[in-house]
Amino acid sequence: MIKTKTTFLICIFLLVLLFPYSILDLNSDFLSSVVPGWHTRIYPVATLIKFIILLIVAFYYWKLSKVINEINFKKFVIYFLLTFPGVLITKLDLFDLFNFSSNDHENFMRQIKIIVFIKIFTNVLFFTGQILFSIYYKKQIMKLT
Repeated sequence: MIKTKTTFLICIFLLVLLFPYSILDLNSDFLSSVVPGWHTRIYPVATLIKFIILLIVAFYYWKLSKVINEINFKKFVIYFLLTFPGVLITKLDLFDLFNFSSNDHENFMRQIKIIVFIKIFTNVLFFTGQILFSIYYKKQIMKLT
């Protein structure tokens, strides 16, 4: 068992880590980039959506901490292991991690496919974690009533 206040604080940590800081740049047009690389900026709309969803989950962790003192450690670890990769990959620039200096078109396309697969896979993990938390939350509330 793990204290619900601890799980709430871990969720807040993930929320702060996920916060899309580039939105705070007020000197540029918000969400106006059309063509990347032309001195424009693409704002992280996907990060903003994840942030809002994680904010809602943090709120429900807070509500759960008011009702229940401890939750199942195994279920929280599963939630964290599903959520953390989505938060981490959102903050990493995967294009810098892979070597794109090659002139080989086939190698370049393979690297792009790998990056897209990693992003899709971690997003699926992230949203699966949120769905599993909502199921767990509903079961805990049903037990109390």
